[in-house]
Amino acid sequence: YRMAPDSTGWLSINKTIGVITVKSPMDRESTDVVDGKYKALVLAVDNAVVPATGTGTLQVILEDVNDNAPTIDEREIKICNQDPEPVLLSVSDKDGPPFGAPFSVQLFEQSLTNWTATMNETRTGIILKLKTRLPQDKYNVMLTVSDNKNFGQVNTILAFVCDCKGKDVECGDKLVAGMELPGILGILAAVLLLLLLLLLLLMFVRRRSKVKKEPLLQDDDVRDNIYYYDEEGGGEEDQDYDLSQLHRGLDNRPEVFRNDVAPTFMSAPQYRPRPANPEDIGNFIDDNLKAADNDPTAPPYDSLLVFDYEGGGSEAGSLSSLNSSSSGGEQDYDFLNEWGPRFKKLADMYGGSDD
Repeated sequence: YRMAPDSTGWLSINKTIGVITVKSPMDRESTDVVDGKYKALVLAVDNAVVPATGTGTLQVILEDVNDNAPTIDEREIKICNQDPEPVLLSVSDKDGPPFGAPFSVQLFEQSLTNWTATMNETRTGIILKLKTRLPQDKYNVMLTVSDNKNFGQVNTILAFVCDCKGKDVECGDKLVAGMELPGILGILAAVLLLLLLLLLLLMFVRRRSKVKKEPLLQDDDVRDNIYYYDEEGGGEEDQDYDLSQLHRGLDNRPEVFRNDVAPTFMSAPQYRPRPANPEDIGNFIDDNLKAADNDPTAPPYDSLLVFDYEGGGSEAGSLSSLNSSSSGGEQDYDFLNEWGPRFKKLADMYGGSDD
């Protein structure tokens, strides 16, 4: 035996002896249950090479329990705020008798001020009335609906109160699809502003793309390439040159003295110690003053200054070694006598006549 596949999976069967058991809780309010009856298919299969199958229908009658509270079918209503017409609300309960009608209703405390709610004659519907004039707006009305076993739940109704009178409920353009006109206008204004900003941004981008930048160089400005020469301070070609030839050491100079260092070969004078007798203090000062004046080691030192010698270390040694092409005795200076008086040339230039 086996159960035919179904969407509920409530039942299971023993494949050998065919005992059917409930596998999961069964719900009377399920769409698979019609009028409190649930139908399941049972298959009987033999053990032949080509098995034969028999089908049987099992009908299960489900008893009702009070597990569903009544609900209001209408979720939104419209009503005038002047001489309003009562609104009839329908109530339904998935549970059957004796767990359904008659129903009862009770308003919440915050809704009692402006509304009244009573059951109709059959106690299957609610008559909702507006007892105070309210401004045009949206309001939440909270009601507790219970069945005849006092099992109930809270239901909330969204009521649109309109500026109208009597039955002809007309909310005009102030309430549209649950939204007030100022809110709709604000949304439209925001959308239009956004579109305007996008349009301005697009125009700005297109305008910038059309602006042709001026070239840094004119088309007729012909210039050669600039080459980079990294030759300044490139170094000496002769890397084997002895730099010591550029320095003139003190070893080649005669012995000289520096004027900023005390001579080391002169002994310092002997100064008298301070006398014990105060009467000899005058002689003590005079003697030590003379010794200090004659002290060769006291600054400023009377010594020669150190200067570099011109031509020191030169291979030529001195200018006297440079000989001219001819000596002075070979020169003939007699042609100087033919020049005449010393100032004759100036007289010829500025005198104006032979006189």
